[in-house]
Amino acid sequence: MSYDSEALAGFDEFFGRVLASLSPARRRRASMKLGQALRRSNLARIRANIQPDGTAMEPRKPRLDRRGRLKKKQGGRMFRMFRLAKMWKIDAQPDSVEIFPAKADNVARIHHFGLPGTVGRDRQGRAIKYRYPSRRLLGFAPEDERLALQVAEEMLGLDG
Repeated sequence: MSYDSEALAGFDEFFGRVLASLSPARRRRASMKLGQALRRSNLARIRANIQPDGTAMEPRKPRLDRRGRLKKKQGGRMFRMFRLAKMWKIDAQPDSVEIFPAKADNVARIHHFGLPGTVGRDRQGRAIKYRYPSRRLLGFAPEDERLALQVAEEMLGLDG
């Protein structure tokens, strides 16, 4: 999706030194644990409709029925699919970890970057396009740094 290079700069250096002291198998295991912790953290934010920087996501527009009236149940929860862990894959390597959508990655990309997408067709069959507001799904929040340090503690065996 999008990288927070400035947020990851100091963390990457520290965690790289920690991982360098481990064997390749333990590094991959540490990367997987880090990926799982970051995925959990990001899914909790998606569930709460909060972006990684702590701001609320722009709410959904109310939908209209075929007659042009507002539907009774409007708004609703966004990203029902993306709130599930099975929708996000983790690629853990000894030197890196990547979290990405397993399915419907086009939907995730459109919402994350605020791209135009097709929302339906008009009566003549032409596509109706809409530019979605940018809603950052994945990112590195300040709480994620603490999660990463906890994973590093576990891997080094520091329980205190």
